[in-house]
Amino acid sequence: MPFSAPRPFSWKQASVVVPTLIALLLALVGVSQGLHRLTQEKEQDQALDFAYRSAEMHFQIGERFKAYRQVLRGARALFAASERVSRSEWKAYARELRLDTEFPGIQGVGFALSVAAAHQGAHEQAVREEGFADYRISPPGERAEYAPIVYLEPFDWRNRRAFGYDMLSEPVRRTAMLRTRSLGLATLSGKVRLVQETETDPQAGVLLYLPVFRNGTSPATPAQREEAFVGWVYSPIRMKDLITGTLGNTPDRIRLRIFDGESRTAEALLFDSHPELAQVGRFQATYVLELDGRTWTLAFESTPAFSMGKTVDTVEATSVVLIGALIVLLTASFAGARQRALDLDRIGASLRASEARYSTLVNLSRDGIAAVDGGLRFTFVNPRLAELLGHPADALLGRRLDSLWPAPDEPRSRTLIRRLHRGEGATYEQELIGARGAAVTTQISDAPLLGRNGALLSVIVTVTDISERKESEQRIRYLATHDALTGLANRTMFLELMDASLRLTSRRGTRLAVFFLDLDGFKAVNDRLGHHAGDQLLVATARRIRACLRASDHLARQGGDEFLALIHDVAGADEAVAVARKIHQSLEEPFDLPEGRALISVSIGIALFPVDGTDIDTLTRQADSAMYQAKAGGRNGIRLAGEPVPPEAPQQGS
Repeated sequence: MPFSAPRPFSWKQASVVVPTLIALLLALVGVSQGLHRLTQEKEQDQALDFAYRSAEMHFQIGERFKAYRQVLRGARALFAASERVSRSEWKAYARELRLDTEFPGIQGVGFALSVAAAHQGAHEQAVREEGFADYRISPPGERAEYAPIVYLEPFDWRNRRAFGYDMLSEPVRRTAMLRTRSLGLATLSGKVRLVQETETDPQAGVLLYLPVFRNGTSPATPAQREEAFVGWVYSPIRMKDLITGTLGNTPDRIRLRIFDGESRTAEALLFDSHPELAQVGRFQATYVLELDGRTWTLAFESTPAFSMGKTVDTVEATSVVLIGALIVLLTASFAGARQRALDLDRIGASLRASEARYSTLVNLSRDGIAAVDGGLRFTFVNPRLAELLGHPADALLGRRLDSLWPAPDEPRSRTLIRRLHRGEGATYEQELIGARGAAVTTQISDAPLLGRNGALLSVIVTVTDISERKESEQRIRYLATHDALTGLANRTMFLELMDASLRLTSRRGTRLAVFFLDLDGFKAVNDRLGHHAGDQLLVATARRIRACLRASDHLARQGGDEFLALIHDVAGADEAVAVARKIHQSLEEPFDLPEGRALISVSIGIALFPVDGTDIDTLTRQADSAMYQAKAGGRNGIRLAGEPVPPEAPQQGS
């Protein structure tokens, strides 16, 4: 059969092919644009998710340190309530804290005693007599002052390694310890290797210190603090245990590195959740955390598991190749179109599911989440923020964030906007005014998102309602300064009030009196009627004493059946004695309790400012001594410091 040449391309065929070619080219353009738009939307969702998770982790770490600080304040309160805290009392306090479950990351709660070089031998001998035959201060060597760890609970095998260790012998610890003693404030140390560490799973560590002053005082000047200083309550903290206990196992999708200070060097690195990663993540955020005299830099990066997958890009490239091949070959056009439609539907379904997950995360969050533009105007508000502020979400859109502040502050608004345009995030407390005019105490974390050219695209704002936490902090502060039974000030609070009163009285050139009161016969009532009746008697006694004083005077419960009173603006000893006799007469009246009738009296010691002393220690010691002299004289009496009280003149007609 002879060879025949191919048939020429006919116009009839061209009339079919050309429209098909045009239709396929238009489809290619539409597919490419759709895939590009879906890719951008998914990237924005991931940026929002990353910013929210980073801000939440930063907030949780800061909150954990506030809890640690309260633990040390409670430990210091033991010393304020007792002349000497025994080893068993310290152990009981630590046991009640349940450190392993409630405060993970804290290696223990300890106390380091300030020991002068001249007292080193006596100190070591005293601890040995407690049953620790091998105790000695380490490391050895002559130093002007030692700070050995004498209490550290739980006293397990790891913490026993630190028993007797002189923390002043190490420069980083010494810097923090001297600062907290000088300023009277909590202080966080720099990066150290804890004495408790072994070669197995070593971790970077830090230590949180709080000073302890004699008799629970809070001296006003560095010199006074140095004079009244006793030692340090402190907690050693292992960084990996801290972060794991605070955040759980750090999510694989976010890398967290914590640096001591603002320098991101290996020497300053405190923690790295993914040390094996070398590349820089697609999303990044940096927070600066101020913690008790130290600055921590928290660097967040997305890991490869977080970064946007290449599925969409791969499908797009594959679609282009397939469409190009179909255009060139002009075959199976309808089958190819159907396949492309199925691919696009699958991609769209995947992206819709992803968007639904992120929407659920934002809409069901327990924190308010919003997006604002470069002018602080809301562009998105989640339901929780609308509920928190009492405004419908639509009413907030377009409104400025700073319009919710209690009062306009244009300079601060401009500063905030400039910081956001520089790409700097921050966390701060802020009162916001709700729809009904009620103020809500919140903590705001903002995370600006910048484009490739450095322009501000959007700001993700996380708003957390901390009203209940603030109330809890106020409650804790109240319990730390007041007697739980009577509601009176405790000794710590009384001494602070007395310090302020002495300064004011000195400036005015007036006088005041300090009363030390001890109930007579209270133990007999307690034994006869029971402890519940004893508690009721103390409450009723406090009420009667308070009624004998002026509103400007101060009354506190020292502990047990002892009370302290501060009487302002007394003309002299006669007026102070008159107030004491008024208290005597009030307490001599019977107390009718549900359990029965109780009769008590009171012995009162009085010290006058400035006659008997000009400082807290001297006046309280003089009043205490006078009270014991009153008891020694037969109880139910009044005694001035250094002299007896003349008997009360008989009333006319008696």
